Amino acid sequence: MAGGRHAPVAVASLGGARLTLLLDARGTISGDRVFSPASREEWSPGLTVRRDGELAIHCTCLLIEAGGQRTLVDTGFGDSLRTDRHHSLLVSLDAVGMRPEDIGWVILTHTHGDHAGGTTRRAGDGWVPTFREAEYVVQDREVAAMRDRDDAFWRTRFQPLVDHGQLRLINGDGALDGYVACRLTPGHTRGHQAVMISTPLGDAIFLGDLAVLTRNLEHPEWNPSWAWSTEEDISSRRAIIALAARTGALVIVGHDPERPFVHVALDGDRAKVTDAPRDA
Repeated sequence: MAGGRHAPVAVASLGGARLTLLLDARGTISGDRVFSPASREEWSPGLTVRRDGELAIHCTCLLIEAGGQRTLVDTGFGDSLRTDRHHSLLVSLDAVGMRPEDIGWVILTHTHGDHAGGTTRRAGDGWVPTFREAEYVVQDREVAAMRDRDDAFWRTRFQPLVDHGQLRLINGDGALDGYVACRLTPGHTRGHQAVMISTPLGDAIFLGDLAVLTRNLEHPEWNPSWAWSTEEDISSRRAIIALAARTGALVIVGHDPERPFVHVALDGDRAKVTDAPRDA
C-alpha cells in the first residue's frame, strides 16, 4: 500500500483487472449497532474499540480498471454532505491520475448518503452529474420509493442523471461486460447490490454494506441494526460467503480500515477469514 495522505487505501491486481480502493472519508461507528444483537463482550475481542464503544471506519469507493473500461463503485458523500471531512473521492481519484470524465460506468451498491451522495455536484442553483461521461447503474427497486416520493435526495442526486440520460435502472443480477457484473443482495436496503469482478486468473467481490466490517463475515448473524430487513441481509451475506469460499474470490470490505481485502473459507457452517495480499 502506497503512502501519502491521499494514497489509495488498498490496491490489488487480478488477472487483467486493477482494483483500487479510494478513500472518501474517515469516521467512527457504534460496534453495538454494527454487530446487533451481539453484546460488546461478544463482538469486541481483537478489535480496537474506543471507550465509548465506537470503531474506526472508512468510507471508500472502488475503482475497477479492466478490459479498457474504468468503472467506479459508489460515489462517496459528494460536495454537500460531510463538508468538514479532510478527504474526498475526487481528490483520491486525482491522486491516482484519474479524472471524473475518465469514468465510463458508475455502479451504486445502494443509495445511502455515504455511497450515493456524490452522484451529482452543485452547479450554480442546480445539480449536474459528477461523472459526465458515465452511465450510472442502480437497482430499480432501490430507487423506486424515493422516485415515487420525489424527495430531495431523488431530485438532487438522481433526477439530474435522468435529465442527462445517464441513469440505468436494472432488475436483479446482470453483467455490464465480461469483467464486471451486479448481483442483487437485498437486506441492508431493499435493492442493495454487490459488484462481481471476474478475470481469467480469479474473481473479486465488492460488498458495499453487505458486511460493514470484516467481523460481519466471521459472524454473519450479527447485523447492522439499521438494515431494511435483518432476515434478508443475513441471507444475502451467507450466500455471498458461500460463493466467495467456493470460488476463492477476493472479498473487498470497503468500510474496514484494517482488513479491506480478505479471503473467506468455510469450516462447516463457520466462516474463516484471512487477510489477502495487496499490491505495494
